[in-house]
Amino acid sequence: MKIQSQKDFFSGLMFMGVGAAFAWGATGYTLGDGARMGPGYFPLALGVLLAFLGSIITFKALVVETADGDKIGKIAWKPLFFIIL
Repeated sequence: MKIQSQKDFFSGLMFMGVGAAFAWGATGYTLGDGARMGPGYFPLALGVLLAFLGSIITFKALVVETADGDKIGKIAWKPLFFIIL
């Protein structure tokens, strides 16, 4: 499968990774059930939702063809370095 939009593809992967990490981190808390939700229930639901939306964005990047392909530009290292510091 060819990547149609690099920007959407990599942002979707980022969302899936962050959502999966967030959901995994929430499993350390008590989840409870639907009637009596524990402290980990809401973060787990948000992490799963973010990972699901990321998978939709990634799928869209693989299927929907764009006019110019939405290439990723070069990384501006100097401003990034100053922002991090």
